[in-house]
Amino acid sequence: MTTIIQAAGLSGMIERSSASRLLRALQRLLPEASFGILSERPWHSLTFSGHQMCISVLLNGPATENVQRFKEGLPDHEFCLPGQLVADIAVTERCFVAGEHSLMIEALVLDD
Repeated sequence: MTTIIQAAGLSGMIERSSASRLLRALQRLLPEASFGILSERPWHSLTFSGHQMCISVLLNGPATENVQRFKEGLPDHEFCLPGQLVADIAVTERCFVAGEHSLMIEALVLDD
């Protein structure tokens, strides 16, 4: 049975087994931010399967140094997700408008 949860503030639904583990791990890296899944789709190669995800990040206030450190360190971060491997992850967009940082993260999470 698949458990579905609603990401806070977003209309899309996500599977708890794959996306929410990554969201919780990202939340530990930048606890003052709000994270949500914008899209998630299955991904397969000849030898691997998993999910591609697009994740939104919202952060209020002038935390520019924290955001820059998060952005630079994300691709090299070692995630510990049971049964999964984060094969690729990066901040693909960044914007600061009206006192709010907005980031877009693209991730490829493989089934272990």
